[in-house]
Amino acid sequence: MWKWIVSILFLLLLFIGIRTKKRGYFWKDVQGNKLSFREFLKRWKTGVEGVTGKQQKFTQLLGTCIALIGILAGITVNIIIRAKNFWWWVTLILVGSLIITITQLIGTYQSYLRFKQIEEQMKKLK
Repeated sequence: MWKWIVSILFLLLLFIGIRTKKRGYFWKDVQGNKLSFREFLKRWKTGVEGVTGKQQKFTQLLGTCIALIGILAGITVNIIIRAKNFWWWVTLILVGSLIITITQLIGTYQSYLRFKQIEEQMKKLK
């Protein structure tokens, strides 16, 4: 398993290195300007620093939804497909994490709505 992960990471880094060396750059910005790796990281850092609370909550909301889908798929696969070798302890763990994830989803959604209301109020004030 680890050999595959290390191999994929090695190939990815090799691809980035070859492409950068051949072209002299790896990324282009919106205007089409060539960006070096350092310039890209510098712009990325300033972009991440400018993320609003609403954007953070929306990203957390999407991530929680993906986790929820994975948990539901795990429960379904464990109960339906593996009915002969039923692993009750895995189902128990997944159901426990399902409860926690649903609670987290509700809390994140409520926070997102609050940030959205704050942003709308700020727009009205301007």
